[in-house]
This record gives sequence, structure tokens and C-alpha cells, in this order.
Amino acid sequence: MDHFGSFVTLAAIPYLIGFLALCFWWRWWLLVPAGLVAAVLAKIEYASVNASGGAGSVFGIILLVFVMIGAASGFVASGVVVIGRMTLLRAVRALYVLPVVFILGFSSYFAVTLTQQKIREARYAPPSAACLDNLHPARIADVDIAIPVAPSILLYGAGMSDDHYILWSNPDARAFCSEADGSNATLKSVVFTLDGSPSRREMQTNRPFCSRPHPEYPWGEMACHLIPTDLIPDKPVKMTVSVKAPAFDPSAREREAMLKNQAIVASDGLRTYRSQNDFYLQRPDGYFARCRDYRSKSQPWLYCTATEELSEKLAISYDFRTTAKLFINQSAAVAASARAIFNSLKP
Repeated sequence: MDHFGSFVTLAAIPYLIGFLALCFWWRWWLLVPAGLVAAVLAKIEYASVNASGGAGSVFGIILLVFVMIGAASGFVASGVVVIGRMTLLRAVRALYVLPVVFILGFSSYFAVTLTQQKIREARYAPPSAACLDNLHPARIADVDIAIPVAPSILLYGAGMSDDHYILWSNPDARAFCSEADGSNATLKSVVFTLDGSPSRREMQTNRPFCSRPHPEYPWGEMACHLIPTDLIPDKPVKMTVSVKAPAFDPSAREREAMLKNQAIVASDGLRTYRSQNDFYLQRPDGYFARCRDYRSKSQPWLYCTATEELSEKLAISYDFRTTAKLFINQSAAVAASARAIFNSLKP
């Protein structure tokens, strides 16, 4: 409270200066030019203070804002007085107008700030307990699924491209719960982002979902805990299931790009196809993935992406970490795990 009182006292001084600068111009032919000059000077000064940078500039901007609010209030007060003189209304004499506008103008900043804060708090307020704790029915293609409000899950609706739900975002989680519980959640894509930067992971995992173990979900542990960069898990670090077009082969384009190049065949039958920045690894049974080698100490592995047909209407794509030595055996485990992740959503 003491800090707020100090701020109000500090803000009142520049506000008073701005108010007094324009509150006594009681002729239209004086008020309008004075207001224009004040607006131009305020714009120039704001640009100057803003360009200075540093912590002092923030303080300067705050003071300048209150000078501008004061000047605007003074301009309004002068305008009302001019109207009162023209209409001979006693209620809008300067004696009454100046103190009323002074108080209303000064309090307007705090009223607007408080209103914005309340709106922001309401927007980002946590979803209800029922939203956080329950499973929510949805449908993708011809498959019924039940989705928990868990970190790592990103959903795309069957409508416009911007119709999406980031379930670690409070507004999106509330919107999805409302739509799903109304039996209207039809999806075109379900995404699990099981890997991420520490800052993003901390934001995502602030959910009741991570307060207890979830053995029913093979992805639950990875969703709530960051995967160290030196590990190569036998699960995908990202998985997407999407509705595909009829008779569409989701891996056709990559297969075509891969087969344009000469293969290098290892002793275990692993085939490597080079293609500019990427390369493809193919098992003897025909399974392949597009990979990238970052050649970095922080990423001492290959980052690969495989895309397969999950059903006649669905395609599955997943990213995983591997090495050329591990690829043949590990890719099979990752593929099975990716399918298990999606199957865990089925009721």
C-alpha cells in the first residue's frame, strides 16, 4: 500500500503540470492550436524518451504518460468551459468543471489499468476442477478419443487453421473443455510435444495432471519431465496423428525424394540416402525416416521423422532421436510407442 501511495504522489506531479498547461485556454481559437502543439510536443518527447533505452527510460515514459493524461484532461476541461460559456449553462462553469475533470482524468488511468488487470486475470484464470480432472470426448476421423487436460497436448479443430487448443494454456483449455463437453469437439490433428526447452516445460507442467503418476498413459512421464538432451529415449519426442485425404500416401513425397539418390548400404542392411541438408535411413524391410545430424555436443544424436499410414483415414508422424547404429532396432520400438500413445486416448 505504501508503494502505491508513493506512486500516486509521484504521478500527481506530472499530471498536475500537464493539466495546468491546458486547462485555462477558454477560447476556441486559442485552445485548438494549443492542443495541437501539445500533441506534437508529446509525440516528439515520447519518441526521444523511448529511444534512450535503459531502466531510466521506463521511469521517464511513466512520467510522460501522466503529463499527457494531465494535458488531455486540461484540454477537455477547457473545452467544456468553452461550451458552458457559449450555452450559458451554470453547471459547466470553470469553478465546477476544473476540479471534476481533474479528479476524473487522474483516476481514469488507475481505473483503466485495474480493469485491464481484472480482464487479464479472468482470461488466464485456471480452468475449473472438472475441466482439469475429467476426460473430454472428441472425435478424429472415425475414431472416438477421450483427452485429458495435460501438458504437451496440442489439438487442431476441423474448422479453420487457427482453430487450435494448446492444453497447457488456460484460455485454450477452458475453450476445449467447453466444446468437448458439448459433444462438438471434432479434430483434424492431435499433437504430443514430448520434448521442449526447460522454460516451456516449466510452463506446461504446471497442471494437476503432473501431480500424480499416470501409468495408463505411456507418454505421461515424458509429458511432465524434460528429457535430458544426452538421452535417446525409445519413445517419440513429438507425435502427430492427422486426418488424411482419401487415397493419400503420407510418405510418398519423401520416398520419391529418397529414391532419387544412390544408397549407401551398411553391413546390417541399413541404407542411407543423402539429399542436400537431410538424409534418409531405410531398414531392410523398407521402413524409412528422414533424419538430420546437428553435429552438436548438446545434440549428439540424429533427429529423425517418420510418417506412416495409421488407418484409411488417419496418418501418424513422429520425431525421435537415434543413431545409425541404433536405428534398425530402435525405430521399430519408437513406431510401436507412437501408436501406443494414440491408442491410449481411446476410451
